[in-house]
Amino acid sequence: MKPLGNGSFADVLEDGASTGSLNAPSDFRWVSWALAAYFLAQTIIRIAISDSLRIDEAQQFVVSQWLAWGYDAQPPLYNWLQYGVFEIFGTSVASFVIVKNLMLFCVYIAYHKLLRLLVVDKRLAAIGVLSLFTMPQMFWQAQRDLTHTVLTLLAVVLFIYFVVSTIRRPSIFSYAMIGLWAGLGMLTKYNFALVILSVLVATFCHPEGRKRLFDLRLLLTLSLAVLVVLPHAVWMISNLDLVLTSTVNTMAEQGAGGKLSDIAHGISDLIKTTVEIIVPTSVVFLLVFRQSFLRSLRARSEWSDFIGRILTSTAVILLALIFIVTLTELRDRWLLPFLFLVPAYFCLKLDAAGRQSQTDIKKFLYIPIVMMVALPIVIAGDILLARFFHSYQHLNTPYGTFLDKVIAAEGKQPSAIVTTTWHKAGNIRVNMPDTSVVSTAYPASDLSRQALGKGPVLLVWNERNGSQSSMPDELKQWLEAKFGKAIQLPSQQDIAVPYYYGKEPDRYHFGYSWYYPAAE
Repeated sequence: MKPLGNGSFADVLEDGASTGSLNAPSDFRWVSWALAAYFLAQTIIRIAISDSLRIDEAQQFVVSQWLAWGYDAQPPLYNWLQYGVFEIFGTSVASFVIVKNLMLFCVYIAYHKLLRLLVVDKRLAAIGVLSLFTMPQMFWQAQRDLTHTVLTLLAVVLFIYFVVSTIRRPSIFSYAMIGLWAGLGMLTKYNFALVILSVLVATFCHPEGRKRLFDLRLLLTLSLAVLVVLPHAVWMISNLDLVLTSTVNTMAEQGAGGKLSDIAHGISDLIKTTVEIIVPTSVVFLLVFRQSFLRSLRARSEWSDFIGRILTSTAVILLALIFIVTLTELRDRWLLPFLFLVPAYFCLKLDAAGRQSQTDIKKFLYIPIVMMVALPIVIAGDILLARFFHSYQHLNTPYGTFLDKVIAAEGKQPSAIVTTTWHKAGNIRVNMPDTSVVSTAYPASDLSRQALGKGPVLLVWNERNGSQSSMPDELKQWLEAKFGKAIQLPSQQDIAVPYYYGKEPDRYHFGYSWYYPAAE
């Protein structure tokens, strides 16, 4: 094992400059270059293919209109990061996509670096990181729509990396980095608290780790973590109803009302979602390594036990939460920050079992490499070929065309645009970044009567299936709240616009109204 060094963040992300072939005997350092090429391709394709947005993407464009200590039931770190990028480079699809793919690239590189730190057979580090391409939530969901969760994944890997660094070679720097990434992790997703608890259990069960927990330098870790989280924590206390109500409602929405039946539903959902995430990867490991993989499950090493305890502790904590809080809905994006450690665990087990054959290693690598080539084509094809199946996606929705036509026809720029969901609002703002956009579902985005000014207000609505519809009640209520209940509602209009990459005669209907405030 090479010396750990000081465990700096630069060292975590550095991954050698040399390249090699699939037959390279040990290092497979070409992995970082392959990952860079993959995410570069994904970035270029996504920017080129559409200026419309998916749901999580759209939220970033709505909340980036202002800077706050908190926004909703999600912690604000990703929002802050995206706000800064938009301020510097402009509000555009490119500014969003580059950040997103850079974060994903960092997740994979950090994961690779963590495994290189833990395994003896460095080839298994390449197997581990590339096996993330066998996990649907990583190669599909994370790439297409997730935002906050992506930053959580990075925080999980780097938090564990610096914990391991501290166990092996403690320093003031390594203790400080644990505190920093613990705090940053809590600002990405609140469920990062489970990661902290699980890693704490695993560290306590490690002989050297237990000593580190009683080191005075741990006070530095705690202090930094508290300082990083404190401003948002103060906001969260003042907005506890917003945070807890949304989170609890989401995670208990499948409840039937009976305590025992809800607990049973929660356990069932935990098992079901866990299986959905880890089974594809498990099957690939089993098919490639066969008996060697089955034997490795009985093998143990210092670090396979460590990661195994993290996974076991997380499962126990989740079960406890199901019994105590009666969680009934455990979505895959919520469990992903824990379960994406499973490929690393499998690789540590294989490493503990002894050196694997070069044939099996090479055979495994072809699977994720094929996925890396195919995925950009499949993701692009999902949009470009929708016309042949009439299965239009969010990125086929022609927001840009609609806005150009409607504003050109009116001959005036709106002082503000008002719509309902944040998905609509984000899609409008990416096409009109210099105009204030209000979502009635997002009160923080609202504007005062004075801020609206004297210019016309454009109200926009649409149906997910693209059918014609009338003005939603939320928009009528917004108008009455701003301009008085005695106002005359504006005439409603409809326009049918061709889908991006659509087929005749397919059209997407937008409803809209122009409201001109009365002179005061």
